[in-house]
Amino acid sequence: MQPLLSICCLGYNHANYLTDNLESISRLNYPNIEVIVVDDGSSDQSVELLNDLITNFKYPIKLIAQQNTGNIGLNFNNAIKHANGEYITFISLDDVFNSKIFTNFLEIIIEDKSLAFVSSSKAISINNLGYIDFDKPGKLPIEDISNPNIDDLLELEYKDFGAFYIQGAIFRKDLIDKINGFDEDMTGDDIVLRTKIFLFLKDHPEYNYKIIHKPSVFYRLHDTNIHKNSIRQIKIISEYLGKYWPNKPLPQTFIDWSLHSIKNREIAYVEKIIYLNPTTKRLMDLESIQKAINKTKPSFIKKYIFNKTRVQNDKKITILGFLSFSYTSLNLFKIIFKTQKPTQTNIHYHEYK
Repeated sequence: MQPLLSICCLGYNHANYLTDNLESISRLNYPNIEVIVVDDGSSDQSVELLNDLITNFKYPIKLIAQQNTGNIGLNFNNAIKHANGEYITFISLDDVFNSKIFTNFLEIIIEDKSLAFVSSSKAISINNLGYIDFDKPGKLPIEDISNPNIDDLLELEYKDFGAFYIQGAIFRKDLIDKINGFDEDMTGDDIVLRTKIFLFLKDHPEYNYKIIHKPSVFYRLHDTNIHKNSIRQIKIISEYLGKYWPNKPLPQTFIDWSLHSIKNREIAYVEKIIYLNPTTKRLMDLESIQKAINKTKPSFIKKYIFNKTRVQNDKKITILGFLSFSYTSLNLFKIIFKTQKPTQTNIHYHEYK
């Protein structure tokens, strides 16, 4: 009997993508798999569809349908509690395994008992219909590091907030248990788990790991992706920096994200970001942030005559303090550029080699 692999899946309103995800699991050329699915209170018929799909599925599936928590770390920990495998992996139900590559990762970690994990340094995105967009999420910084050591990986977490994606990585289950899984008091999930693993491995050099330049998962980009919520993203990173790097300077990437988020925003939105927690309050010590806030504060002209602000992806114009309308910005250059060089291809993930 081959070692058992536990696949922990997390979904919230992913009914449109469930079939793709489970089909990619069924294509894994491995005989001993269990699937644990946590549905976090979906309102889109996900649970009903999952119950239908489970009936004739290739592998045993345990479905945990719960009230919505919005706590990804807690939800994955709920799945871990039910995982019996020697090895474990994590995936969101809107994403899809690159089945052939993932199976190869599994063969590698089973063959080498010293490996704590096998992961990918390459990310490939797909759209709602499954067609590949090679320009997103872009090149990961780890691709430029040959044979990264633990300090390199920790530095990537601190500076760039991501050495690799946990989805599609395969971990020893006993390692996940030793670090107590995800931190349930943190908004972030993958960045926390990776950091805890790296810190553990730094103290236990008997473990090895392997990072391979092949994509084991296709990441689905759609309108409800969590990463499109800028306040949530800043909250994730600021909490993470405050807990794991409290005595280090704020990294430039975090400063740049914050500047972009508050630029041309209404002052109430800016204050919501700045006063999220003690880490975001440290932004006030930076001259660049202070300048951006001063530009945001409404002057007499902005308050009573003419003001233009950003509201999500739209622009809002207010005239005479009370006449307001919003519009979507159209950048002719970008439209022409995208027409000449489309980022979305006509290659479906099924055809990717």
